[in-house]
Amino acid sequence: MNTEELYIWRYGIDKLPKGLLEYGKSDVCDVYDESKRQKFQNHGRWMWKDKNGWEENLPPVLYLVCNKKPGILQFDFLDKSSIELKIVSEEFLSLLQENGFIDKYDIATVKVVNKKNESLTDKKYYALRINHFDNDSFHYGKGITFHRNDIEKKIGISFTVYPDMKLKDSSIKQNFFVLDSIEYGDGIIFRKRVLDKVLHLYRPEIYKLSDYSKIWNNRGNYLYGNELMIVK
Repeated sequence: MNTEELYIWRYGIDKLPKGLLEYGKSDVCDVYDESKRQKFQNHGRWMWKDKNGWEENLPPVLYLVCNKKPGILQFDFLDKSSIELKIVSEEFLSLLQENGFIDKYDIATVKVVNKKNESLTDKKYYALRINHFDNDSFHYGKGITFHRNDIEKKIGISFTVYPDMKLKDSSIKQNFFVLDSIEYGDGIIFRKRVLDKVLHLYRPEIYKLSDYSKIWNNRGNYLYGNELMIVK
């Protein structure tokens, strides 16, 4: 059986260090119109799916709008799973592509700006809209199921994490993976062979998948920098 260690890069929702964007502190828009009171807007339906797939093509340029001062933001990965996007730096995108993560997404250039449409960083960013997920690439093993509250338990809503997840085929060249699931979909899973390179990106929050199963339902007790987080 394949025993290769797997990891996940996924941020908590608050109390992140300087240079990162916390959950809910930014918006993605496709239009900037100086003449409008609400200058940043979304005119397209590129974030919506129907039975035939995406309703519209991803725009070539998107705006990531946030209330930060220029020069502060340095992040390499920002998940926007609520609108089906993963925003990555040019450096991280190159690492993904070098490690077999290709032909799985639509891509747009991202301008990181404040509400006055002023650029906030010199780093280049891209939005990836995932089209092909990697759920079938794994053996999941025995899961741990959570109900977040008694109401969810009563009506049958549950969430399952898998501490013993392993790749089915260890010979594949792909080293990064994205799953279509609530439990793992807002992160990026990767293999141990690229751990050192990921750790050299800007302040990643990384866990072994076996440890991630312990914290998923208790994120408030495991803030950035906790004892289970992998650091270089």
